[in-house]
Amino acid sequence: MPAVLFASVPEPDRTRFIKACEPRRFSAGDVVFNEGDQGDSLYLVARGRAIVRSTTSEGDSVAFDVVGPGEVLGLLGMVRPEHRRTATVVALDDCTMRVMTLPVFDELRRRYPSCERALAILMADHVERLSQQLLEAHYVPVAQRIARRVMRVAAMADEVAPGTVLPLTQQDVADLAGAARPTTNQALKKLEATGSIRLQRGQLEIVDPVLLASQSELPR
Repeated sequence: MPAVLFASVPEPDRTRFIKACEPRRFSAGDVVFNEGDQGDSLYLVARGRAIVRSTTSEGDSVAFDVVGPGEVLGLLGMVRPEHRRTATVVALDDCTMRVMTLPVFDELRRRYPSCERALAILMADHVERLSQQLLEAHYVPVAQRIARRVMRVAAMADEVAPGTVLPLTQQDVADLAGAARPTTNQALKKLEATGSIRLQRGQLEIVDPVLLASQSELPR
């Protein structure tokens, strides 16, 4: 559960509000919600990872983000009740989420106005991450961007260990890295040649997380 959302809510109200959020479970491949659905609820990710896709003007589905435990989905629906979902979210692996409806959130912010600030922080964090990824798409080499995206998705679950398998296709990786599919394939093969990853059908395996972290130039 995103700690910032309930940081100012004391017990026993914190537990009461969390219990008011309906628990839902999704298996890998399940659609959490579709682009165009009514955006009248907030999804709080407790376990698992989900990929976020949006449709281009040409009708192609493009992945642009992955969310994991402690993150939220559907922020705009909490501030714009007439809002329609701008993306489709699909579970990458088995996920557990809690769904906070708009009436529950309205009660939460009436009782604890500081939750408005928490919502703003969550939205700001989301915008900052996507802005950073957009900046990297222009100035960071493809192989390094790919290593960063892979490490981030892996770190959402447990400790990144040798043998960690990510349910990402090469097209998913290309979308997340903001690179063309052929360029991404070449970069992935180069990373595989160094021994940091192993490519598999419809997924990839992290062979040497320390090496992959160094290739991403992320601080360890």
